[in-house]
Amino acid sequence: MKKVLSLAIAAALVAPAAAMADATIFGKAHFIVENVDTTASTGATSVDAWGVDSIHSRIGVKGSEDLGNGLKALYHFEFKVNQDSGSGLGDRNQFIGLSGGFGTALLGTHDTPMKMSQGKFDQFGDLPNGDIANVMPGDDRVDNVIAYVSPAMGGFTFVGALVAGERPDLELDGLADHVSLAGLYSNGPIFASLAYNTYDLGTAVDADPTLLRGTFIWNGGMWQAGVMFNSLSLDLPGVDDPDSIGVSGNVKVGPGKIKLQYLMADSERAGISDVISGFTPNVAINNGVNFDLSTTPATARATDNEVTQISVGYEQALSKRTTWHAGYTMYEEDLTGKEVDALFAGLIHNF
Repeated sequence: MKKVLSLAIAAALVAPAAAMADATIFGKAHFIVENVDTTASTGATSVDAWGVDSIHSRIGVKGSEDLGNGLKALYHFEFKVNQDSGSGLGDRNQFIGLSGGFGTALLGTHDTPMKMSQGKFDQFGDLPNGDIANVMPGDDRVDNVIAYVSPAMGGFTFVGALVAGERPDLELDGLADHVSLAGLYSNGPIFASLAYNTYDLGTAVDADPTLLRGTFIWNGGMWQAGVMFNSLSLDLPGVDDPDSIGVSGNVKVGPGKIKLQYLMADSERAGISDVISGFTPNVAINNGVNFDLSTTPATARATDNEVTQISVGYEQALSKRTTWHAGYTMYEEDLTGKEVDALFAGLIHNF
């Protein structure tokens, strides 16, 4: 199941064919030059600025040990490197686990199965302007994870994760306060997935939101096209449940490829901690309904704020490990009048 395992996360979960006696150091250096023109809201002063930014540059160490009888122990510690600001390291996927004929089980900090389910849909991943996470909820990396990845069976893989809330003050004291499940299928040119998240907000508010995501990608060799749909149920009386949809694709042109992506949502994306201070895990929701979770649902005020994000770009591999890319993203909120225009060019080196 090479296409599923090509996901950065799934690749980290599967132990190598031969036992590794030594640790492997890996990483990515990614810098861009970017011009961002931002109008915060209708009538606000526009800010037009240039900058040089480190884009999720990272370094890590991983390895495994053969325990015999087909069982392996594995570990993976990955850190975001803030090369531009010099502010130190940030956490990425960090876990320890066991792998065998039963699949892979792990404990630690990890991308959710829903995030894994996007496959290669996102053509502008990691970019501060362009990533699908700016518009669509569900691309979360959370702590306190107990995760499982099944073996590939006829192109199908199941991934599940339980997340402990560790907030006894909100009566979130179990192992499954947040649950993320995903089924992935990869066969020939087809990649398809269906993922489902549940969120327990404890005593913070009487609501148990759920999120459903479906993704379909067709890889035609010289081109790729994909569609993704998210449906969020906020479980709040009188509040509209926001949906989001996206289409993406690329086509090979000469030595590189042109990339396109269009995303639309009923409301802007936010983290739960933005509306419940310090909430763990800080999973993403769509918050354009402009409600305050510190109040009762009956006082929530439903207001749509349609969001659109359009990106176009070009990338070209200079070697197996080095790529240059450039592009443009337009982000717009209908209700607030917020607009962002971003133009970038950058270099990526994997090691």
